[in-house]
Amino acid sequence: MMRKVLIPNRGEIAVRIIKAAHELELSTLVLLSELEKDTLPAQLSDEVHFFKDGPFEDNYLNIPLIIELAKQYDADSIHPGYGFLSESHLLAKACLANKLIFIGPSVINLQQMGDKQVARTIAREAGIPLTQSWQGKLQTILSEADSLSYPVLVKAAMGGGGKGMQVCNSKDDLVLQLPILSKQAQRYFGDDRLYVEQYIAKARHIEVQVLADHTGKTIHLYERECSIQRRFQKIIEEAPAHNLPDAIKQRLYADALKICQTIGYKSAGTIEFLVDEKGQHYFLEMNTRIQVEHCVTEEVTGIDLVKWQFLIANQKPLTLQQEDVPLLGHAIELRICAEDPNNNFQPKPGKIQALLLPKSNEARIEIGFLEAIEIHSQFDPMLAKIIVHASNRDKAVEKALKANHQLIIQGLKTNAGFINNILKHKTFSKAAVDTRFCENNLDELTSNNDHSSLIAMAYLAYRHKKLQNRFWRQLQQFRFSLSAKELSASVSQHGEEISILLQNQTYDLNGITLSNHTLEFTYKQQVHQFYCFEEDDKVEIIHQNNSNIVTVHDWLPPYKPAENKESTFNGNKYLAPIPSQVMKVNIENGQKVKKGDLLLVLEAMKTENHIKAWKDGTIKAVYIAAGQQVKLNQTLLKYQ
Repeated sequence: MMRKVLIPNRGEIAVRIIKAAHELELSTLVLLSELEKDTLPAQLSDEVHFFKDGPFEDNYLNIPLIIELAKQYDADSIHPGYGFLSESHLLAKACLANKLIFIGPSVINLQQMGDKQVARTIAREAGIPLTQSWQGKLQTILSEADSLSYPVLVKAAMGGGGKGMQVCNSKDDLVLQLPILSKQAQRYFGDDRLYVEQYIAKARHIEVQVLADHTGKTIHLYERECSIQRRFQKIIEEAPAHNLPDAIKQRLYADALKICQTIGYKSAGTIEFLVDEKGQHYFLEMNTRIQVEHCVTEEVTGIDLVKWQFLIANQKPLTLQQEDVPLLGHAIELRICAEDPNNNFQPKPGKIQALLLPKSNEARIEIGFLEAIEIHSQFDPMLAKIIVHASNRDKAVEKALKANHQLIIQGLKTNAGFINNILKHKTFSKAAVDTRFCENNLDELTSNNDHSSLIAMAYLAYRHKKLQNRFWRQLQQFRFSLSAKELSASVSQHGEEISILLQNQTYDLNGITLSNHTLEFTYKQQVHQFYCFEEDDKVEIIHQNNSNIVTVHDWLPPYKPAENKESTFNGNKYLAPIPSQVMKVNIENGQKVKKGDLLLVLEAMKTENHIKAWKDGTIKAVYIAAGQQVKLNQTLLKYQ
């Protein structure tokens, strides 16, 4: 029997594992970076070991160190979560050699499904449909370039999670991208082999959740819709898949179970498929771990998947019968990430200034912190998951919108507004999406409607409430700027109602409340909600996940010395746009460059940022080297 589990992971998945372990009366040891002392896993775990800050190879990916710590702290099992070493057969093998229980599948299962070409061979021999594919080292793939049917999708052979993937529409495109992708594969997954497959431009991404025990019993827990993606990474998942014919679902279930039975799989797992316009499905890959999106399956079945991972690893047989697995209502998960959808989803690490969570009865929130903390560039940009459950899809979408509005992560740019626009899009409402939905509708999904009048009303209602009972600061006239436009307004109170005169129009508001940054009022019989944050002469007003900055002209902010306002491209200098690690330096002092030449490659939150010359010239000085960590606005290079 297990007593103590070591968790070499962080964030919300570490919290999820800790809670499941505690419910099974297991003690927990979590391994965290020194940067994460204020996070929820550090607070909830029975014991914590803090790594020194450094490359993942020295901590989260360091198998000898993890095994040594398991022995040092007398842990008898390891749950890897997702990401990092979650699908590493080497970790599972090390556990076996050191008499530790690996909470996951067998070493051979991990080897079989971890190598995409081996997994495809197994699927082919089991009679499961596949797309055309090629695999090998860089030169092997290049030698096949003339014979491929374009477009193709290039992946790391041992990769996952959408990292290091690229669509190539022609041979020239492939030849250009392959060296870059091969290096990324080596860096992210320790193996430079590439895997190239036929790209299906209009397809749905459907996956089947399975559970299998040591007796050979295998069941499915229905399917999840994962077609809403950006950069090949999922951002909205649903269970079950809406508008997918039952005949297709049954074929997916059968093929998922067939793969598991073919390899003698045990543990929780997910088999991923593409389904094309004609309803033909193709095996994509198998994930031999808990998925980020496992929560939606738990919501519609009532089955705790993480607990079952523990129980199966502890040799407990499945007590569930296939016919007894319920399917109740509809669930949706939203992944809230620190990124800028208007800037190619560039990661946006930084300091959270304020955190407000939705009401607990409105949504399930999976998050790794409960207070305003620093979000570091070394880690994945996902901040939180919002999961909602309702009796049908329409009600679930409505609950998801409401909960997303209520999750306020102030101080960071996030994708919450982008997700709002997806949830309200007519194609999403009809469940008629495919994997290119975000790409094909990007302009529409990144646009914001003009709510300037409503925001101005919110600002004036906020000022009015803040100034109530402070007679010496009561103002009848307010001067402010919104969207680069200077405005003036007057406010008068009539009982519980206020009247606002703004640009020769009168707006009557009632039911005004302000509590813990949350402002509500009724206008034209509709209740509106806002979140207001004040700093110096600025008031940030967040409405439906869109941030609006009001500059106040009728109060004096505290004096502060002038700050450096240099932009990223400051004439002859380039400043770091975000805290990053320098991956590559292509230039040296005195080198001549032409506009468009690749100068540097920076990496933050597992995303590469290619810095190209913005003009012709000569490089005067390079201030950084590959492998170096750089700070926001640090000068990286200078032209003559």
